[in-house]
Amino acid sequence: MSSVGLAPIIGVSPAIKRATELVERFAPTALNILLIGATGTGKEIFARQIHYRSGRRGELVDVNCGALPQEIAESLLFGHRRGSFTGAVETVAGHLERADGGTLFLDEVLHLSLPAQVKLLRALESGKVQPLGTGHKRCVDFRVVAAAQEDTSERLDRGLFRHDLFHRLAGIVIDLPLLAERPEDIVPLAEHFAAAQGQRLEEGTAKVLEGHAWPGNVRELRLAIERAACLVENGTLPPGAVRDAIALGVLKDSKRDRRKSDRRQSEFDRRERKHLTRAAREVLESCHMYAWDVGRVAHELKIPRGTVYSRLRRAGISLRAIMRSTGRGNEEELSDSRRMIE
Repeated sequence: MSSVGLAPIIGVSPAIKRATELVERFAPTALNILLIGATGTGKEIFARQIHYRSGRRGELVDVNCGALPQEIAESLLFGHRRGSFTGAVETVAGHLERADGGTLFLDEVLHLSLPAQVKLLRALESGKVQPLGTGHKRCVDFRVVAAAQEDTSERLDRGLFRHDLFHRLAGIVIDLPLLAERPEDIVPLAEHFAAAQGQRLEEGTAKVLEGHAWPGNVRELRLAIERAACLVENGTLPPGAVRDAIALGVLKDSKRDRRKSDRRQSEFDRRERKHLTRAAREVLESCHMYAWDVGRVAHELKIPRGTVYSRLRRAGISLRAIMRSTGRGNEEELSDSRRMIE
């Protein structure tokens, strides 16, 4: 894969630096990689970086599992032979075969149908693919980079996604934080997007950018800068144009209810911080030798590990400080805390 046109990973925050370090370390390995992050956090960009840094000579095959029609999902993934079903007028290679020697990027992987999950697991374990309508298997060499949002545990618990397949895909898990959780990256990203439009940010624009919540994450920021570039005649983006561009991407109801929503969110954050601190203290103290194992904490709280990290960061809670504390909430408080976190 050529580096020409490859979008760079922009960011100075500890979270993005950590994610980038993991990409550099694990991209050249054979381990499958699972990217966890909300919509717009840059999962596709990370997938392309992983493929480019892997050194694999094959292509990157991008598959949106959420958009695969269930009735032909297996055919699209594993291929089929001519005449194997009505409408199969020619033999077609599936996505897995196309990724031979390269990388298979399974976006929205949690939405893959259960029958397709079974066949994917078998292909990952055997290194072979059996197209529909054939009696033999073909050897394939592909590496999987999968992407999912933060509802992973829920779909696993409900039996909508196989645990064995999940663990096969999660050779290494990379959490991609919300843009609101890494505000120090907002301006560098905006400057990068502005430069791509032949523009630059005027003084005062940074304050406008940092004052927005960015619920759509990096994608929303990119689109806002592109809209702002359409609103000006020269090569600079003033605060007013950026403010207008942000507003053009927000629903009217959202604008009208923003203050009320911000007040509710502030109160929720205050209560969540209080309960999360109590719950984390109880769990950490009860884990003893596992106190620094956040995976164990996540298991105890029955939420994803990435969610533990993100919520602790958002609440400004230090695990080290909790460990040094000697306070202990009662069982009723812990129960309330777990409900709040979940």
